[in-house]
Amino acid sequence: MVKENLQNRTLSIRLSTNGFCFCSYIPSRPDSLQYSFHPADDTTSLAVNLGNAIDECKFIKRGENYTVKAIIETAAYTLVPAEHDSKQDYKLFYRYCFPKCDSNFEIAANRLAAQGLTILFGIDKEVYSILQSLGEVTYYCPASILMGYMTRKHSGEEQYMLAYIQQESITVLSAKEGRIEVANTFSTADSNDKLFYILSIWKEQGFSQTEDTLFLCGGKSVEEMQPALSRFIKNRKRINPNEEFPSTLLNKTEGIPFDLQALILCE
Repeated sequence: MVKENLQNRTLSIRLSTNGFCFCSYIPSRPDSLQYSFHPADDTTSLAVNLGNAIDECKFIKRGENYTVKAIIETAAYTLVPAEHDSKQDYKLFYRYCFPKCDSNFEIAANRLAAQGLTILFGIDKEVYSILQSLGEVTYYCPASILMGYMTRKHSGEEQYMLAYIQQESITVLSAKEGRIEVANTFSTADSNDKLFYILSIWKEQGFSQTEDTLFLCGGKSVEEMQPALSRFIKNRKRINPNEEFPSTLLNKTEGIPFDLQALILCE
């Protein structure tokens, strides 16, 4: 038997203020997947939490060189049209949109060629340094993963909205004629706030209560909000990873966030 080479492994990491998800797998071997979640301690910094979580994760070995995909959960991102996409201006664009941010950050960018957009988001420099020590890193934010997923999976829809509902936040995307019109993430745990954001953007975009479609994904919060949403929007489609993706250990493992599954299975 050929000894497994750790350098063939991909390490996908999802960072949020609530905790850290780690997925390790060999792309050609779906049965090789290992998953671990490490809650964060809100009394220490994100960087300290991340370092501790990596040390505690049984399948991450310090000193090995991984191919790393890192999802940075953040509401602080902005979209830049492709014609204005210039790497030397990334920090200028970002500071213009988020003038209160400090200088202790690195800028990451995801180019969405199908949409003609680049999404910019910031990463704390200490967090960035820790991640870079693991190997070659590609950075994402949940919104960019969701945009890529919807472009590939639902390009035939004329206009729609997607609501990615999580315990502490909601990300809302709207598209018309296959083009992303709105992408916003709101930090809130309150279901009424989440309902307000969905309906406000739905109305602002001029969507029909009976003709257009609202796609929903996320955890238990989705089902909790369905009764309230049904009063205002007729066509609602629940995105279920078990139906969207081939049957693998990934969607049989409880608790893996949808954006992390989409990143691993759709890249």
